[in-house]
Amino acid sequence: MADLNNFVSGGGSTVKLHEVRERVHQADGAELLELLKACDLELFNLRTQALMQQVPNPMRIRHVKKLIARVKTELNARAQKQAA
Repeated sequence: MADLNNFVSGGGSTVKLHEVRERVHQADGAELLELLKACDLELFNLRTQALMQQVPNPMRIRHVKKLIARVKTELNARAQKQAA
C-alpha cells in the first residue's frame, strides 16, 4: 500500500509542493492506481472522522483531495499522450 505521508503533509511533517508533483510525475501507472486507491480510502476515513468531530488534522482532508486531483490529472495526461 502506498505511504501517503510521502505525498501529504500532516503529523508534524511537511512536504513541499514541487516534491509531490515530482513524485507523482515519476511514479508508474500501477503505483498511481495504488496511490489513488489509498487516497480514496484515507479520504473516506477522514470524512467519517469529521462527521464525528474527531479529525486530528482537518487540513489533511484538503491535502488528500488535492493529491487525488493530481494523480487523476497525471493518469489522464498519460492516457491522452498514449492515444496520440
